[in-house]
Amino acid sequence: MIYISAMVPSVGGGSSLAPAPGWVQAGPGSRVAPGWARVQGGSRLGPGPGWLQAGPGSRVGPGPGWGPAAPYLDLLLKDEECDRLSKVRDQLSLELEELTASLFQEAHQMVREANVKQANAEKQLKEALGKIDVLQAEVQALKTLVLSSPTSPVGELPSAGAGKTPFRRGHSRNKSTSSAIMGTQPDPAATQPLVRECREVDSQLFSEFRTWKEDPTLERSCSFLDRVYREDIYPCLTFSKSELGSAILEAVEQNTLSVEPVGFQPLPVVKASAVECGGPKKCALSGQTKTCKHRIKFGDSSSYYYVSPYCRYRITVVCNFFTYIRYIHQGLVKQQDVEQMFWEVMQLRREMSLAKLGFYKDQL
Repeated sequence: MIYISAMVPSVGGGSSLAPAPGWVQAGPGSRVAPGWARVQGGSRLGPGPGWLQAGPGSRVGPGPGWGPAAPYLDLLLKDEECDRLSKVRDQLSLELEELTASLFQEAHQMVREANVKQANAEKQLKEALGKIDVLQAEVQALKTLVLSSPTSPVGELPSAGAGKTPFRRGHSRNKSTSSAIMGTQPDPAATQPLVRECREVDSQLFSEFRTWKEDPTLERSCSFLDRVYREDIYPCLTFSKSELGSAILEAVEQNTLSVEPVGFQPLPVVKASAVECGGPKKCALSGQTKTCKHRIKFGDSSSYYYVSPYCRYRITVVCNFFTYIRYIHQGLVKQQDVEQMFWEVMQLRREMSLAKLGFYKDQL
C-alpha cells in the first residue's frame, strides 16, 4: 500500500483537501473531481483502480509529479519483469551452450571408443583367422601323416608276376631236385592272412573326453588330462636327467619351449655352457653319446641343451598333443564334431605311446 507524502496538515473527518486550482473541498459525502475516487471519512482516497491511497496528513493535487501512479508503476514492473526475463534468457542460453558442448564431447568420445573397439575386433578377427589357418594346416598335415603311415605290419601284397621264377643265365644243375624242394615249401605271402586296421571307441575314454570338451581346461585335475598325464606324458618325458625332464614338461605346458636344428655356424653361447648342456655329440637328456641334430632352450634363456633324435621326437609328440588341446581350449577347432576330435586326440596319444616304447621318426 503506497501513501502520499505528508505535506499539509492532516486531513481528518470533514477536513479539506489542498485548495489547488481545479480541486474542490472534500467533506463527508462529497466527491473529488470527475473520475476521481470518493473521499471517505478517514481521508482515504479510494479504492478506484490504479490510484494511490492518501493517509492522514496527506494531500493530492495536479502539480508536477502528482496524479495517477498506475502507468508509472506498470512501466516499472514491466522493466523489472523484462530484466528478470533477460537474465533467465541469458542463463538458459548459457546452460544450452554448456549442454551442447557436453553432448558434442560425449558423442566424440563414443565415436572414438567405437572406432577403438572396431579396430580391436578386426585385429582379433585377423588373429583368429590366422590361427584357424594354422590349425587347418596342422590337421591336414596330421591326416597326411596318418594316411602315409602303414596300416598294418604286413608288407605289400606281391604282384601277379612275383611268383614267377626269374630267368637265370648259365648252367643250372639238379633241376628236378630244386623243383621238388621249391614245390614242397609253401609261399609265405599266400599263407599269411590279410588284415586291416580297425578301431572302436572306448566308452570310458570317450566319456572322459566329452566331459572335458564341454568345459575345456588345461588343469591336470580333470579325469581326461589326469589319465593322459599318467599313461602318456609322464612316461614320454621321463629321462635319465629327471630334473631336466620336469623343466621340459613345465615349459611345454607354458608354451615356452623352443626346439631348433643345430646349424653349422658357431652358436651364440659360451662354450662352457654348451659343454654343461651336453654338446653336439652327447644328448643332455639321456646322457648317451649320440649325434644331436637339434637343441632346446627354455623361454628367453641363453642356455641350449643338445638332444638326440629319439629324445627330440618324444618331446615333439608331447608338444603336438598340447598344441591340439590348446586349440580346442581356445575354441579354434570348429569344423569337427566331438568324435572326430576324440580320434585326433587318440592318434596323438598313440604317437606318444609309440615314442615312449622306442619307436620314432627321424628327419633325414
